Amino acid sequence: MQLSRRTLLLGTTAGGIAAWTGLPALSAAADPLVYDSPAAFDAAQAGYLASNPQDNEAGLYAWGESYFLLSLLRMYEAYQDERYLKTFEDRAHHLMRTTDHARKVTDYKGRSGKVWRTAGNYTAGHGVLPDGTGQPAVQLRWAGTRSAESTAEVSNVADGTFTLVLRNPATTTVVTLAGVTLDPASPSYVVTAVNNAYNAGLRWTAVDLRDAPAAAPAKAGTIAFQPQYYVFAVHTGMVAFPMARYARMVLQSAKLRKGTRQQFAREVLDAATEAVAFHDDEWVSRPDGTGDFVWPKGAPIPFDGTIQPYNQSQAIGQVLIELFRVTGNPQYRTRVLQMLKAYEPALRPVGDAYVWTYWPPYSELYAGYPKTAGISEYTPSYPASKQIEDLSHAAISTEFVHAAYDAGIDGGPATDVQRFTKTFTQNLVRSATEVWYRVDGTGDAVPANAVQCARWGAYAEQDVLVYQQSLRVYDAVQLVPVQGSHALGIAYLNWAKNAGWRNK
Repeated sequence: MQLSRRTLLLGTTAGGIAAWTGLPALSAAADPLVYDSPAAFDAAQAGYLASNPQDNEAGLYAWGESYFLLSLLRMYEAYQDERYLKTFEDRAHHLMRTTDHARKVTDYKGRSGKVWRTAGNYTAGHGVLPDGTGQPAVQLRWAGTRSAESTAEVSNVADGTFTLVLRNPATTTVVTLAGVTLDPASPSYVVTAVNNAYNAGLRWTAVDLRDAPAAAPAKAGTIAFQPQYYVFAVHTGMVAFPMARYARMVLQSAKLRKGTRQQFAREVLDAATEAVAFHDDEWVSRPDGTGDFVWPKGAPIPFDGTIQPYNQSQAIGQVLIELFRVTGNPQYRTRVLQMLKAYEPALRPVGDAYVWTYWPPYSELYAGYPKTAGISEYTPSYPASKQIEDLSHAAISTEFVHAAYDAGIDGGPATDVQRFTKTFTQNLVRSATEVWYRVDGTGDAVPANAVQCARWGAYAEQDVLVYQQSLRVYDAVQLVPVQGSHALGIAYLNWAKNAGWRNK
């Protein structure tokens, strides 16, 4: 039976609309947005731009601006209205004016690239424990949420020993180490004691900063932690993807590659190319024809030294696809093919659909690893993490897959867009107005999760149900759009309604 959009709003079940929380709803007096209309996108654009992001240090470019940029391109494809491109160009100017290089800021290695660093919840915080003369002795580290809000207290200093108390507001557990010392020969050596306190929930580690560690008194007081700065490949990929896509769209269009726009497209192309190249030293190719990005060991982030999850490598993969399409450089295509082949071990056919895990099955995080493995400095050990991918992170992977398909890059099973389409239509669809949280059809998706389903919008080309279901979810939630991802979801609804794939 064909149900109208508004009829679908009336259904409430114990696990359905009435139970949902997590997003603001339109007031009863407000006219409901027609989410597949340009007016709804205008509202989403205004909502997003009100946030006025000026940098990526809290991830605002990666998880806001990137989606908004892509939404503008999808709206252009849907309506061929150049006002969307003009807004894109304004935002791209802003991004290029606020790179680390332009802002004269650096990452943890002292590099100031044409990229966008981050800190906050994404990186470790460092605190320095001084000796009795005030000289730096030991670096204390928390590699988890709210790292820069960590504190350490040194007290009870006497006869070469002291008490160290470690706190982080993300956990109620306070670590108290009594009778520790700065003497590396002592069984109570503070570095050993801190590292022994580490576990997957308490991300404390320590290293000695002294050239010649030896017994010394400590200095009493409270130690504040400082955020560390890192440039994530996934952040670069998310931001550079719409930039590279814009450049390809303009430079390969007789209609668009005119005058100053052609020149600007080349500038944007150069910016995307340089941003991706910043991460070349993180790429690992393997003899079996696979490849991934790997976080450098010693980088001040959780999971340093390990293989990155699929969605994070594939975020850069999206950019490489567009760079290949616009430049013809076969090195980009080769790397994309390596990523696609690396994806295959996780893609488990279930009926006509795919199910896959967040971490690659061959990765350290999937298997878990002990401290004795020496894999990571900031996360010395971690239990096996075999969780199924969720719909929002999966949308990065499925965007990558569809981009490869559009580019004519045959990745075998990993570019079987029909199976990925069935993952949505058979696994994610829960009811007429709901979706599941995970790609295997499990987990409750609260509204903040559920509305991310529209980011699978590229697959409306294969099955209109992707569009229809996403629209019904938006109608049920009555989303007030404020985020970049909301703008992208609404852009995809417009794109699907107007068969925007004809203009991509």
